[in-house]
Amino acid sequence: MTVEPALAMTGISKAFPGVRALDAVDFECLPGEVHAICGENGAGKSTLMKILGGSYRPDAGEIRLAGRAVHFTHPRQAAEAGIAIIHQELSLLPHRTVAENIFMGREIAKRGMLDKAAMRDRAAGLLARVGADVDPQTLVSSLSIAVQQLVEIAKALLLDARILVMDEPTAALDERDSRTLLNLVRTLRGEGVSIVYISHRMPEVTAIADRITVLKDGRRIWTRRTGEAPVGEIVRAMVGRDLKDFYPAPPSSAPGPVLLAVEEGANAYMRDIAFEVRTGEIVGVAGLEDSGKAALAQALVGDAPLTSGTVFLRGQPLALRTPRQATAAGIGYLPGDRKGEGLALRQSVRDNALLALRAIAGLFTRPEHGRLAPDAIDEKLRAMDVRAADFGQEIGTLSGGNQQKAIIARWLAQESDVLVFVEPTRGIDIAAKAAIYETMRRFADLGRGIVVVSSDMPELIGIADRIVVMHRGRMAGTVPRGAQEEDVMHLALGTSGAPEKEESP
Repeated sequence: MTVEPALAMTGISKAFPGVRALDAVDFECLPGEVHAICGENGAGKSTLMKILGGSYRPDAGEIRLAGRAVHFTHPRQAAEAGIAIIHQELSLLPHRTVAENIFMGREIAKRGMLDKAAMRDRAAGLLARVGADVDPQTLVSSLSIAVQQLVEIAKALLLDARILVMDEPTAALDERDSRTLLNLVRTLRGEGVSIVYISHRMPEVTAIADRITVLKDGRRIWTRRTGEAPVGEIVRAMVGRDLKDFYPAPPSSAPGPVLLAVEEGANAYMRDIAFEVRTGEIVGVAGLEDSGKAALAQALVGDAPLTSGTVFLRGQPLALRTPRQATAAGIGYLPGDRKGEGLALRQSVRDNALLALRAIAGLFTRPEHGRLAPDAIDEKLRAMDVRAADFGQEIGTLSGGNQQKAIIARWLAQESDVLVFVEPTRGIDIAAKAAIYETMRRFADLGRGIVVVSSDMPELIGIADRIVVMHRGRMAGTVPRGAQEEDVMHLALGTSGAPEKEESP
C-alpha cells in the first residue's frame, strides 16, 4: 500500500538575478517521517523552505499537502495550512513573556479583551508537551537558547502544525540539550508530525532521519533511506569530492612556552580558574551550556572581566576591562552569535574586516595608514576564500560560512597573538568548516594560540591539542588529544561513574 505524502514538492524552480537557486527540485515527506536535507551553504535549502513557507513564490513547480495542490503568497497562508518553520536564528521577542511569544498574532480574546489567563494555561500545556519546564510568564530574554528552541516548537504546535521544518535546531545546543531535542523530534514523529530536518551535523542527521536528500547548486543529487547513505557518500554528494582529512593533521612538534595564562581567575560566573595556552597550541573548552565555558571566553576578551585573578599575555599582566583593550593587546574574538555580536550586517564585507583595526586606530584614520589599506584587507579576505561578488557588498547578503570567514580575516589582518573562537562553525557547511579548521591550524603553527569554545564534541576532539572541561563554573579537568567523547562528558556532567545515559524517546 502506497502512503500519500504529507508534503510533495515537484519540479520546484526559482531564479534570482544572475543566480538559478533551484532547478526542478523534487522533495517529499511522508506522515510521521523525519526527512533530512543536506547541502552546502548556497545549495538551495533555504530557498526551497522559503517557498514552502510562503516567503517566495516558485517560478515553476507544484506543492501538494496530503495530495491537495496549494499556492501560498504569504507566510500566514502556509502557517494556516499547517506548516511551521523554525529558523536557525530564533524569531522570539526577548522582552515579552513566553506566553505572549507563543500566541503572537493569535491572541485569545474574551469580551474584547485579551484573555491572558487562557493563553497562560494553554501555553503551559504546550510547554509541558515539549518538555520545557518554564513558567509561561517568564521573559524570553532570561531563557537559555535550548529552552528558547523548545518555546519555538511549542509555538509551532499551537498551530497544530503537521509539517515542521527545523533549520539547524541543535547548532547552539550542547550535547545534553541536543539529545533532549532529538528525543522530542522522535516523539513528534511518533505523533504523526512530518519533520523536514536541516543540519550540517552528520552524526545527528544519520541518527534522527528516516531519509536524506542532498542538494547541490540548486539541484537534487539524490534521495536515499538513511541506512543506504553512509556519511562519506553524503559528504561527497554535497561537496563533489572526498574529505579524507576533514580535520587537519596534529602539529609535528610540541607546544612552546606559555602564551596566555589565567591565574586564580573568578567572576560572577566562574571561580578558581587556572588556565593556559602555549604557542602553537589549540586549546578546546567543553562543558554544558551553563558550565562557565562561555564566561571563560568572555573574560579572556574583556567582555565579562574577571573580578579577581590575573590574565597574562607573554608573561605580562593585562587589565582587560573592555573588548577594545583585549583587541589592542592582541587577543581576537569570534563570538558565538556572529550576526548579533560579530558583524555590522548593513556594512560592506571590507568594512567588517576593518572593524578591529578601526577600533584601535579610531574611526577617522589617515589615508596613508597602511594597515587600513583596502588592498591589504582584500588580500586577507581572498586568502580566507570569502566568496562575494565584490567586497563592497553588504556582508548580510553572504552565506553564514562566508560571514564567518570574513570575521576570521579581520583578526588575521590585526595580526593577533591569540584568537578566542566561540562556536566557530555553527550553522555552516562541511567545506567551510574544513577551511576554517585548516586556517586555525596554520595560525597556531605560526607560534600563536587559539582557544575554541564549542558545543560540537567531534569538532573539539578533531581540532584541539587538549580539551579543558568546565562544570558549574569550575575547571573539572583536562583531556589530551585523542580522547573519547565519553571522557569529556564524564567531566562535563560531574559524574563519578559512567556518563549520563540517553533518555528513551
